[in-house]
Amino acid sequence: MSSPLGRLVDCWMAWGGVEPSLRPDPRALALAFGAESVRPAASHAELAAWEHRHGFRLPPGLRAWLLLSDGLRRDAPLIHPISAIGPMILFGPMEDLRIQPESWFELGNPNVETVCIDLGYRWPGGGSPIFVSGDEAAGTKPRIIARSFEEWFLAMLSHGGREYWLDPDFDDFGAPWDAHRRYTPQPDLPASLRAIAVDVAPLVLAGVCEREIAAKTGLDSDDLEAIIRHIQHVPPNLASP
Repeated sequence: MSSPLGRLVDCWMAWGGVEPSLRPDPRALALAFGAESVRPAASHAELAAWEHRHGFRLPPGLRAWLLLSDGLRRDAPLIHPISAIGPMILFGPMEDLRIQPESWFELGNPNVETVCIDLGYRWPGGGSPIFVSGDEAAGTKPRIIARSFEEWFLAMLSHGGREYWLDPDFDDFGAPWDAHRRYTPQPDLPASLRAIAVDVAPLVLAGVCEREIAAKTGLDSDDLEAIIRHIQHVPPNLASP
């Protein structure tokens, strides 16, 4: 039994050189996804415009899929159209995080948690990691659920589009903020801000709000954000006093 999604998945696997043994069951895809699940393809120009606007390259697997279908739905968007892929929104606090990395983007919103991608680094031996935002109401925490788009996409399809990462026996790959700090360099800080950063660091680590820090130091919002991004990248137990 073939389906529009099944045919596109076969094309996607061929483009990316994915092992044929990893192919999701076409019959299961036809049962789980209707014809309305796929969309007209995005254009190369649309993807290039997105990358220029946000300053990050899309991973090859995601790019290849969007050039076949601009998104994917099953009751809700598993993958947003390129026009709706944007900076993620935090739905709960993350330990030691004051300002989220600019490389975090919401990829889809299937139901309980938003699915996000970190375009700031490549997981060792993998690609751009996929993580979920967590949901305070559901009692879930932010966690990495796949080491690349390809890994997540194939697993999600094999599970019929459901949120398999909510299964009680699912093993995640840790906290997205911890991994981001581990695998990306600390954001640079202009020399003009390094001296004042020494005074700002204790306030940031003590949890003082940005407005109060700005009032104490006279920093504008852009300079204060740059300092906070620099300081928060180092775990508190390693931060200089």
